[in-house]
Amino acid sequence: MSIDVVIIGSGVAALKVYSTLLHNRNLNPLIIDFNPLGGILASANFVYKYPRIPIFIDSNIINLFTTCNPLCYHLEVCILKEGDIIDKIKGFAPFDVQRLWIYELAEKKTACFLPHLSKCILALLNVGNETIRRVRDSIRKVDITNKVIATLQGLTFRYKSLIYTWPLDLLMKIISNINDPSISALINDVINKAKYVSIYTRSYVIYEKSSKYDEPKIELYLHGTKASRVHTIIKIPIANSITLLYALTSYSEYYPLLPGIGDKIHSELKRHKVLTPSMQVLDYSDTNIVYGFLNTLPEEALEKVKEKLQGYNIMLFGRIAEWREYDVPSLLFKRDLHIKIHK
Repeated sequence: MSIDVVIIGSGVAALKVYSTLLHNRNLNPLIIDFNPLGGILASANFVYKYPRIPIFIDSNIINLFTTCNPLCYHLEVCILKEGDIIDKIKGFAPFDVQRLWIYELAEKKTACFLPHLSKCILALLNVGNETIRRVRDSIRKVDITNKVIATLQGLTFRYKSLIYTWPLDLLMKIISNINDPSISALINDVINKAKYVSIYTRSYVIYEKSSKYDEPKIELYLHGTKASRVHTIIKIPIANSITLLYALTSYSEYYPLLPGIGDKIHSELKRHKVLTPSMQVLDYSDTNIVYGFLNTLPEEALEKVKEKLQGYNIMLFGRIAEWREYDVPSLLFKRDLHIKIHK
């Protein structure tokens, strides 16, 4: 099957490209990914309805999301235990990361949350989830010389242009038939310098009876020592007596994830008295965000890789493909999206 533009991935970056091509270029691109919606939109259990991780929008741009019914509340910060919170959030990794987006929240007085993130993003991009042209499959190989994609289920697609939004460090595992060996050397050099810290999240939907006189607020708890695996806990009221609770721990090769981490997080929430007997857990889910925080890569090396790949009609786009800490609004409202379509 011949396709003008194939998009690998199905997260926010992929949907942004899909929408741009569909509405501004009058093309009918194809998405290939094993998730129906990827990235922070990928879901399990109740997370089909609520975000996998707590995504907040700055109050100064919340007017861009008014149709999504954002919840903006006063933010109350509580330090459960003093310590090196930043190091703990970084999984005690000895390298700097581009952006500690969790820790940034503690510096705000007001926080705005989108409880129906997936639905909101699809609406803002003007794409219907059920009408997106896509194949639920993973990529086995991409022959970049002959411009052919082979999937794990045995499908093949001949493309003219390819938009890659998967993680940068997976790129060399799927591309093949490279005429110019310098591309492999450049990509491998960048990948060898790419470091990241992962985030494991236990998320709950909780029924917590509240008084009608209680002022709704977002509660942020921070724990800075190794006495607890959890470093961040966030409680967000989303409806009358219904609260979302997120408990986050970071891990890396320097601070590995423990077996049974979900149960340990649950136990710690009880010990910290954030989860109390008066609360009723309606649902919960565990999420593993592998690329939680990204380190900084040499900009010149990244640009050389992108330039070389563009010679093969391949474009890198998105947070983990470009290895750049875009936030959700930056991707959704990105204006300088130059997509070259080769005929």
